[in-house]
Amino acid sequence: MSIYACTSCGHIEFESAPDSCPQCRAQTFEQNDNIFTESAEKSKEAAPKHIPSIKVSNECGLFPEKECSDLMVRIGETPHPMEEKHHIRFIDCYEEKRYIGRVNLTPALHPAGCFHIKSQASHVTIVENCNIHGYWMAEQKLG
Repeated sequence: MSIYACTSCGHIEFESAPDSCPQCRAQTFEQNDNIFTESAEKSKEAAPKHIPSIKVSNECGLFPEKECSDLMVRIGETPHPMEEKHHIRFIDCYEEKRYIGRVNLTPALHPAGCFHIKSQASHVTIVENCNIHGYWMAEQKLG
């Protein structure tokens, strides 16, 4: 799998780099197909605090009148610290490896987010970025 990271904001794209970043509009991406394994190898003990946990509900709490799936994402089975010196920067969501949205985080927030997905995708990928330990990913089949 080909992986490209925006050199400006850190956004990840799978398979090919876009003309411009959907987050910051920068036009420079670097290919790094090992970005997730590098993070895991750099800090082997970090996995319990970094791997995203995804809970899926097909009954949307905010849009019950619409067809929707709620993806509730928590970073780490052990809560990740959210301090100025060490925190989760963002959580990105992908349907079928296609980027659909981001939750930006600050140290004032818990390392979690929710995505209300309108489509009936069969597979989602969650990517998170820690300011110290890099990129971590989890995947979930839906339905």
